[in-house]
Amino acid sequence: MLPVSDPVAIVTDGACGIGRELARGLADRGFAVVIVYLRDPERAEAAVEQILASGGTAVSVRADVTDEVDVERLFYETDAAFGAVDVIGHTAVRGANLVYRFAARKLRRGGAILSLAGSEPMLPDVEAGLRDQEITVNGMPPGVAPPGAGHDGGGLLALLDQWRTGG
Repeated sequence: MLPVSDPVAIVTDGACGIGRELARGLADRGFAVVIVYLRDPERAEAAVEQILASGGTAVSVRADVTDEVDVERLFYETDAAFGAVDVIGHTAVRGANLVYRFAARKLRRGGAILSLAGSEPMLPDVEAGLRDQEITVNGMPPGVAPPGAGHDGGGLLALLDQWRTGG
């Protein structure tokens, strides 16, 4: 974990549900947030507006996280808007392989991957591949949350807080 002055996060499926709560929590912690959506631009813009209204920084990007060209474009657009990515919150049900593969090349040294969804079995392999870059990889199966975290993105935010404080 390295301190970053202007941290940047990508949240897949960040327009609704746990992804939206995670995006909002990241923005509350000072991150510029890229909300990734596939089908509902109005919902994505509403999530962006919610963050902007509370003083945060956010944009939305339409990307299919199962499409390599879209994932590459997502990282390119994020870098163009805010700079290097520090955290990836992967809450989409699919697309983990591509997102993690690009994360290995694009995530800032000392960054973090926070994963929900069904990708937990692959996380040890992902973590081993990113160890040299000091990237922390944390996962939480759907429906599991640390005590008191609830089921609204708080579990992933608790993992993020541990990463940021080194605890």
